[in-house]
Amino acid sequence: MEALNRLMEIDPNYILVGLIVTFFVMETAFNKPAHNGDKLKHLVQNILFQLIVIAMGSVLGYMLATTFDWIEQNRFGLFYWIAVPFWFKIIAGVFLLDFADYWFHRLDHKVPLLWRQHRVHHSDTSMDASTALRQFPTELIYFSLGELLISVLFGIDIFSMNIFLFLILPAFFFQHANLNYPEWLDKLLGWLVVTPNYHKVHHEQDQNYTDTNYGTLFIIWDRWFGTFKTKPVQEINYGLKEFEGDKKQSFWYLVRSPFMHIERNLEKKS
Repeated sequence: MEALNRLMEIDPNYILVGLIVTFFVMETAFNKPAHNGDKLKHLVQNILFQLIVIAMGSVLGYMLATTFDWIEQNRFGLFYWIAVPFWFKIIAGVFLLDFADYWFHRLDHKVPLLWRQHRVHHSDTSMDASTALRQFPTELIYFSLGELLISVLFGIDIFSMNIFLFLILPAFFFQHANLNYPEWLDKLLGWLVVTPNYHKVHHEQDQNYTDTNYGTLFIIWDRWFGTFKTKPVQEINYGLKEFEGDKKQSFWYLVRSPFMHIERNLEKKS
């Protein structure tokens, strides 16, 4: 437990930089793109979104610290009202936080105001690991509110939140990376977790697939609630048709896009 605590104390920005460098090198080495300059430009565009998120770090940190201090001081929530082992509380906490993300992610796709923000992430027509960084800043606050709400209801421990956040970073990069993953990985782990091949289906242009596979870490919610779909990765067309073109892929256009009326291409293929 002490070793795990020390691991959690690592500055997440160091982990973030390490992941960016690692996946950029891996994608370049394995895919050998003809224009590395374009790939570097794509990376920089997406990093700009992350810089805004980092700037918001104090606000998010305050939200987390204040909420979990209140939960502990008031011993509020289901796990304080019933006797459960500490290990159960931690594991259940991670699953419940992911459960909250699943439902808030579904709302992102169904509520027009929320979709305006979330489509920034889905807009990437040349998806790679850096797409994990292309998040409109207010989305992070929105998802954090969902996680904090379920934390209050169940009395989730801050340790569960730290583990959840620690797992999310590498998972996001693996899920979005422009790398070929073997099918046996889906068969081995795909009954429980969101494998990269399953998440890539979520980035298909066809809305029949875009509105599926909402899980962050665990795919079980999609399997249970009927939102799970598969498609061969080599057949996936990434992004959104309404965001095709260099101009609409620029950082300046994307950061303004939630405030613009952009007709959603609702064509669904049979």
